[in-house]
Amino acid sequence: MSDDSYFSSDDLKAPHWDSGLVRRIMPYLKRWRGLFSVSVFLVFAGTAVQVSLPLWLGKAVDHGLKGKSNESLIWFVSLYGIGKLLFFIISTARNWLLQYTGQKVLHDLRNDLFTHLQRLPISFFDRTPTGRLVTRITNDVATLAELFSAALISVSGEVLILFAIGITMMTLHFKLGIAALLTSPLLFAVAWFLKIRIRDAFRNARAKLAMLNAILAENISGMSVIHIYNQEKSREGKFDEMNTDLQNAELDSVFYNSFFIPAVTVVYAITMAVVLIYGGTLVSEKAISIGLLVSFIAYVQAFFEPVKQISEKITVFQSSMASAERVFALMDEAEEPDIDAGQAFDNFKSTLEFRDFSFSYNPDKPVIKNLNITISKGERVAIVGHTGAGKTTIASILKRFYEFSEGKILIDGVDLRKFSRASVRRGISLIQQDVTIFSGTMRDNIFLEEGTFDAEKMNAIIGELQMQSLLDKLPRGLDTEIYERGANLSAGQRQLIAFCRAMVANPEILILDEATSSVDSETEAIIQQAVLRLTSQRTSLIIAHRLSTIKNCDRILVLHHGQLVEQGTHQQLLAANGHYHKLYQLQFSQ
Repeated sequence: MSDDSYFSSDDLKAPHWDSGLVRRIMPYLKRWRGLFSVSVFLVFAGTAVQVSLPLWLGKAVDHGLKGKSNESLIWFVSLYGIGKLLFFIISTARNWLLQYTGQKVLHDLRNDLFTHLQRLPISFFDRTPTGRLVTRITNDVATLAELFSAALISVSGEVLILFAIGITMMTLHFKLGIAALLTSPLLFAVAWFLKIRIRDAFRNARAKLAMLNAILAENISGMSVIHIYNQEKSREGKFDEMNTDLQNAELDSVFYNSFFIPAVTVVYAITMAVVLIYGGTLVSEKAISIGLLVSFIAYVQAFFEPVKQISEKITVFQSSMASAERVFALMDEAEEPDIDAGQAFDNFKSTLEFRDFSFSYNPDKPVIKNLNITISKGERVAIVGHTGAGKTTIASILKRFYEFSEGKILIDGVDLRKFSRASVRRGISLIQQDVTIFSGTMRDNIFLEEGTFDAEKMNAIIGELQMQSLLDKLPRGLDTEIYERGANLSAGQRQLIAFCRAMVANPEILILDEATSSVDSETEAIIQQAVLRLTSQRTSLIIAHRLSTIKNCDRILVLHHGQLVEQGTHQQLLAANGHYHKLYQLQFSQ
């Protein structure tokens, strides 16, 4: 993956009509096939009623007005009025059912997409902006849901009405019916011409919206940095540039959509002129009745009403198809293999070994090279080195966030890849510098699995880590509601959550990745004591830049450009000579 692709538009170039996309949408409708069937029935019923209305109007003219029969006039006008009322009821019921079904589909699709997202590998999130994913689950799924209510059924119903009216007109008078339909090819040509351009415009607009959401999420999460470095104007300029791109893309779609209605109006005027001139001639020649001409005029009006409705739905339809491309492209991202597949890792007995292990995110840029380390059970091992040395990569590999192919990682002599991902992630806990905080209470964030809170266990953990003083600073203790991203917590309190989570999990192996680097001086002593207790009698890998965190470790490994260059206790490394010892001394001299 190139660096540019992370920020670039995820524009997709699929055909303007993709039957494969439609086939993938249909299973969501099948879940609600009962509502769908009723909606289809109402479409046919509404079509039958709408096609009959002009007939009653014509008969009211011929039998009531021309025949001078008040009884016939009242009868056919009553039928016309009842038909209009019935059509109103049918249309209302149909529209409600379509919207209801659309919301059900929207609910199911969002759930499926979110479930799929949670099963994607970490590497996918490394290369995909958060804002783009938010756009997929919110905007694109919502737009796609409109396809069910606005296109698949509504447009199908409008098309059915067009065919029914066309056939009815030719049945009533073939030549006049043909004359009324002469402009149809022109109408469909305009629709096809605009359909292509509207789809392209909406595809472009969706891509620009995803990019805008990505930069918006980035700026909101980094607002403190923007203020610190007075970057408000600079960020405003970048946002305005992307906002302008989105505006231009939206205006393209508005232009083509705005062009369609006037075009339909012109074709309608031509058609009405043809029917009036030719129909008027037939009436004067007594070939047809004036009532039949009135029916034809009403049919022409009824014919172009669905056309206008379809023109409005084309915008939704094309937007939905563009969104469908993106939603199902995300659905097609390869998930992690079954996280429960493999043997269970639940009892670490002797050693964790890296044997001739190498790893790279990109083939031409190795991160770790030929690493050979053996860590015994209960050993507390620190890993140090400059940024980019591969320390965090080791932690991620052990959690099976990434796959590897060169060398082996053995736990009690068994290849790490033979254990199930689920059991590895339960048995190896990772505490990171940036603690992810979820909405809810302090208690909810410690006991992440709903319904697992154990007050006795919680009290034991707080006592063991001696962190009651940090909890006492919270207004409601464990019941304190946490703000977004833990904004109302100190760095020490956030680390408290991370340490408590690890204690709840009671892992076989514990990894601390810069877990104490951001705490304030007041809580550092408490945190350091917590680290000692947390890692006591537990196999631990401690990645840190603070001397206080690593000096009591049983062994310290020095990495440089992905290679193990030195190892020993803190005192041994300080006392030794050599280039890499000097690097260590420079970083950790007392």
